Amino acid sequence: MIHIRYHLLTIASIFLALGIGILLGGTAGQSWFAARQQEFLLSLEEKYNNALKSNNELKQQVNELIVQVERSNEEVIHLMAARYADDLQGQKVYVWRPLDLELHNLDRVLSSVGVEAVPFQPGQSDYSYPLLLFGKERPEWVSSLPAECKWLHMETVPDSPAKQWKLLENVQLLMKEMRWEIEKS
Repeated sequence: MIHIRYHLLTIASIFLALGIGILLGGTAGQSWFAARQQEFLLSLEEKYNNALKSNNELKQQVNELIVQVERSNEEVIHLMAARYADDLQGQKVYVWRPLDLELHNLDRVLSSVGVEAVPFQPGQSDYSYPLLLFGKERPEWVSSLPAECKWLHMETVPDSPAKQWKLLENVQLLMKEMRWEIEKS
């Protein structure tokens, strides 16, 4: 039979080993854990700095692309001016738009080829220039315009060089039609 002394000695040795383990783990393990935590924080900081650097490089690239697009748009406007200036220089067009629609791009394009935009008032009797209508819906009064009035309806103001080029081409065609009709009569 095992004596109680051995049981007490076994329990005491278990508690002694547990105490030594806690003591060693608390002191030696603490520095190991702090070192791993520091490595992790340094890694995160490095990734953050790389992300900031990449973000700044991308911003710079975007700004360069914006400058290139603006330069290209200016070149297209000069090409439009060279292409349409002979036919459209000194001409006028009537322009009608809803009150909430801005026409800054249109004014710039038309003035680059020498076309003057004249505001159109529904019900006026002078139809000597082509009429450009802008807006989602075509106004009802368009159906009552006389046959000699040449008009073009566009839902939106042309915002890209390709759409602006197409608009100038259509304005040129409208003016040619009006000239042909005047020459016929």
